[in-house]
Amino acid sequence: MQKESGGRAAVTGVRRRSLCTAALLAGLPPGPLAAAEPGLLRIETIQSEPFGRIGPQGPGGLMYDIGMLIAQRAGLTAQNRVVPYARTVRSLHNGVSDMVLRFSNDELKAVAVQVAPVLELPTVLVSRQEAPLQRLEDVSRGLLAVPRSFPLPPGWEGRQLQWVNNNEHAIQMLMGKRVDAAYGSNLGLFGAARGLGLRMQQFARPLPVERQAFWLHLSRRSATPELLERLAKAVEALQRDGSITRLYRRALDEFGDDRMPA
Repeated sequence: MQKESGGRAAVTGVRRRSLCTAALLAGLPPGPLAAAEPGLLRIETIQSEPFGRIGPQGPGGLMYDIGMLIAQRAGLTAQNRVVPYARTVRSLHNGVSDMVLRFSNDELKAVAVQVAPVLELPTVLVSRQEAPLQRLEDVSRGLLAVPRSFPLPPGWEGRQLQWVNNNEHAIQMLMGKRVDAAYGSNLGLFGAARGLGLRMQQFARPLPVERQAFWLHLSRRSATPELLERLAKAVEALQRDGSITRLYRRALDEFGDDRMPA
C-alpha cells in the first residue's frame, strides 16, 4: 500500500510540474529540438549499483532502463552511456550529454533544468549489525559517511559528516569501522554493498530518514520548449501506467530482504 501511495504522489508531482512549464521555459537559450541530430537524446546514467552498470551483456540498471523508457515514450532515439557520478554535471555543462536522472543539488541545477521528479526513494541510515543505530537521535553522537553532493535533510548541517566519493566508498568506510553509519538512498547503499560482495544481513536494520526524488535533468544547452514538453509528458505517462513502479519493485525484489524500506 505504501508503494502505491508513493506512486500516486509522484504522479501528482509531475502534474504540478506540468502546470509550471512556462516558468521552466523562461530564460532558455534558443536551439534545435535536441543538441545533436533531431530526435536523438544523449543520456548519461550514473555508474552505481543498482542504478547504472556495465556488465558482460552491456549497460543496464534501474535508471538506465527508466531513461530508455522515457526516451522511447517521448518518441526519441536514445544514446545512453553509464559514467562516473561526478562526470554527469560536467557533461551537461559542456554539452556532451542532454539528460541525466539524478538526485538534485545546486551544482546540477546551475547547468540543467529540473523537468520532472521521476522516482522517489527512501533515504536511510545504515549501520553495522554489531554496532546498530537504533534511533535517529543516536545520529548526533556518531560520524556519518555521506556521498559528496547528496542532499542532506534540514538541520543536518551541524552533524559530524565524512564526505566520501560515492555509495561504495561510504560502505567501505562503514565496514572498516571508520564511521558509525552511512547515509544515502535505500537502493544506492545496499546496491553498493551488494556490488562489494556484502549481504544485507551484515548490517543493522536501516533507519528511514526522509524521501528524495531522482529528477530528470535536461541540459540548459539542449532544453527547448518542445523537448521539455515531450519529456515531461513521457514521465507522466510512464508513472500513470505503472511502468516506473514495476521497474522499482523488481529492483527491490532482487535484494530478497523485507527489511529494505520501500
